[in-house]
Amino acid sequence: MARKILGLMALLLCLTGLSGCVFSSVEEMYALPKSSEAYVNLQAKINMEKGNAEYIAPLSGENRQTIQLVDVDGDGIQEAVAFFRDAQAEAPLQIVFFRQDEEGEYQPWARIEGVGTEIESIDYLELCEPAGCEILVSWQVNASVRDLVGYAVKDGQPVEILRTSYDGYLAADLDQDGLKELVLAQPGGDAQAGWEVDYYDGIQGRMELLSATPLSQGAAEINTWTAGMLADGVPALFVTSTFGEEDLITDIFCLGEQGLENISLHERAEQSQDVYHYYAGVHPADMNGDGVTEVPVAQSVPAYGTSTAGEFWWLHWMAYQSDGTSAQVLTTYHSGDGWYLEIPDTWTGAFSMCRQENSATGVRNVLFAQGVELAEEEEDEGEDEDNLTNAQPTPFLAISTLMGADRGELAQLGNRFTLVSDSTTIFAGEFFDGWDCGLDEDTLRQRFHLNAGTWSYSH
Repeated sequence: MARKILGLMALLLCLTGLSGCVFSSVEEMYALPKSSEAYVNLQAKINMEKGNAEYIAPLSGENRQTIQLVDVDGDGIQEAVAFFRDAQAEAPLQIVFFRQDEEGEYQPWARIEGVGTEIESIDYLELCEPAGCEILVSWQVNASVRDLVGYAVKDGQPVEILRTSYDGYLAADLDQDGLKELVLAQPGGDAQAGWEVDYYDGIQGRMELLSATPLSQGAAEINTWTAGMLADGVPALFVTSTFGEEDLITDIFCLGEQGLENISLHERAEQSQDVYHYYAGVHPADMNGDGVTEVPVAQSVPAYGTSTAGEFWWLHWMAYQSDGTSAQVLTTYHSGDGWYLEIPDTWTGAFSMCRQENSATGVRNVLFAQGVELAEEEEDEGEDEDNLTNAQPTPFLAISTLMGADRGELAQLGNRFTLVSDSTTIFAGEFFDGWDCGLDEDTLRQRFHLNAGTWSYSH
């Protein structure tokens, strides 16, 4: 009966179904049905353990609540996890696990103590054993130092399986054995050493460092990283870092004969060739829905006319094989206004673009043109004057972002037609005579996309 009660509690509390299902606060626990004896018992046990300490919560990650439910021992029943801080204690940070006994009452089961000011994050991961999970805790020692410590709970006692300093980490199953490995980012020992990625795997119940691989020379700081799949079905890690003043660079890692390998690293340059401008606001992603993570590489497109932007970037999305070879799968332009356009393969030759903005009317136009403005200095022998040669770009498409009060009327001007709209914004397209780009209203709509999670809209 007690197990059924706990199952109902977990269902009510863990609507997301994640392993880190949680209560938002102790107060919210009181909103649950008072008929649950297991719940009332848990309240009492947590309050008893709290004593003079204060409730705290992890600062970051998916599991940020003060009290959490998770099946640590793999028996199908979730344990309750509570977080406390007692500034007067020798080890001020405490994580206490509560487990049901045979009578269905919660009892303190395991306790993890840490020294520091905060619990930065906590994750529950299958690292060394397929049943249950290990606990990965980031202890914030002070404002600049964090320790990453892994624990396995054996017979109610936490056993340390990992301890290291780190700048960032990611858990992923790169060897496809059903268990997660850890990949840690570490700055080099000096300014010239650069960054490296450390690969840890579970060996005989402990997380062991198996290999260390450098990031691109010149990578200043990791911006984002994610696990994904290569074109030949091999799991990989995609790490995007700041590079120079305005660029991002992506390194790609997968397992090889020598451990974790950077397959995007050019041997001579010691850098990845996958560089793009930060303005695009994108990162490696599955752009065409084939299950493969593609990597953006930038192509500069010049501005023409009185453009408010001096340069534009089209992104070639590359799909990699585990041997380091790559192939382009599509090209996009990302506006920075919440939309992007798939560039047709038939658009060959020289192109230029223009951005026009009017804050008073809430209108932003992006124009695509065939051809570029040229200014070449040609010095003829015996002549001191420059000879300037100009080629006039031919605009053929405009995409407008309309946000003002008159957006409905503006969307009808000229030959504009609506691509996408919501309650605050209309995105409109317009074709111009001069060059047949091979698109019509329907095919333009198919190639026009809003950034995921940015807008709610209807056609």
